Amino acid sequence: MRNWWAALAGGVAVAAVLASTPTLADEPTYRNERFGTSASFPAEAFPDQLPAPTNGDGLGWTSPAGAEIFIYARPNQGGETPKSVIRDRADTDKVTYDASGRRWAVVSGYRDGRIFYERYIFRGDLIHSVSIRYPESLRSTYDPLVGPVTMTLRGPADG
Repeated sequence: MRNWWAALAGGVAVAAVLASTPTLADEPTYRNERFGTSASFPAEAFPDQLPAPTNGDGLGWTSPAGAEIFIYARPNQGGETPKSVIRDRADTDKVTYDASGRRWAVVSGYRDGRIFYERYIFRGDLIHSVSIRYPESLRSTYDPLVGPVTMTLRGPADG
């Protein structure tokens, strides 16, 4: 019961802050020095930065209520395509939505009882990604952020 109240209080606090946040254009943008991957997100929604991985491929942030965001890039593992990324997600997670184009893919659903939404863009031999995960109890707070945040994902054209 205590965790439920903490999640509710955290969600209410984040919702109040986000309601007063005008646009993502005013939010911090993370840019990865190694690969040039970038995306913007409201710092109030993900206030706590996670330790940086030693390989320098990206960063992650969390919220006290259990939401997470990860912005990163990785080498294409040889022939990966938007369709194959979606297929791989469906092999391990309950996918409820997917879409793709020639150089991008979006996939969302449930993993370990949590909602996930991931956007991938393919640039050169790299796959750039932003991944947002959150408990279903925070859906009304984080669902409205998914589109605006993931659409800020960028990677160098020659990456």
